Amino acid sequence: MDLELDEILVQVNRMLVNDLEHGHFVTLALARLDVSRRSLTYAGAGHMPGFVLDDAGLVVHVLESNGPPLGLFPDSKFSCQNEILLEPGQIVVLLTDGITESVAPGGEEFGARGALDYIVAHHSESARQISDGLHLAARRFAAQEPQHDDITSVVIKVNTAT
Repeated sequence: MDLELDEILVQVNRMLVNDLEHGHFVTLALARLDVSRRSLTYAGAGHMPGFVLDDAGLVVHVLESNGPPLGLFPDSKFSCQNEILLEPGQIVVLLTDGITESVAPGGEEFGARGALDYIVAHHSESARQISDGLHLAARRFAAQEPQHDDITSVVIKVNTAT
C-alpha cells in the first residue's frame, strides 16, 4: 500500500467500525522508520504517547496520538506528526499501557515516569535488553500481582552512521 500513515488509520478505522461490537475500540501507534534517512514519522489513534530520548535521557519528542481510538466513529480523521530526524544515541520508545498501568499492591501505578526512569538507567544496554528489562521492572513493581493487560514495548536505539 502506498499510503501515508493517516490514510492507513482512516481505512483501518472504517473496517473496525463495521467489525467491532458497539463500544469496543482499538488504540494504535503507527510509525514509519526510514533507516536510510534515520527518520521517523508517527501517527496515533487514541494510544498512549511514545517518546524519543536523547543520549542524556531527556525526552526530546513526545509522540502523541492525533486521533481517537479506532472503531468508534466512522468519519474519524487522523494526522501525522512532522517527520523527526533521529540523531545517534537517541532511543525511540513505544509502549502499551500494560507497562505504565502496572499497579503496586498499594495502588500506585508504574507510570510513564517509571518506564522512562528505567530506560534512562539502562540506556547503554541493547534495545532488546531494555525492552525485556522494562517488562520485568513493571512486573516487579506490581509485586507479581496478576497482569490484566498486555505488556508490549518497542525500543529502537539510533546508532551512528556507517
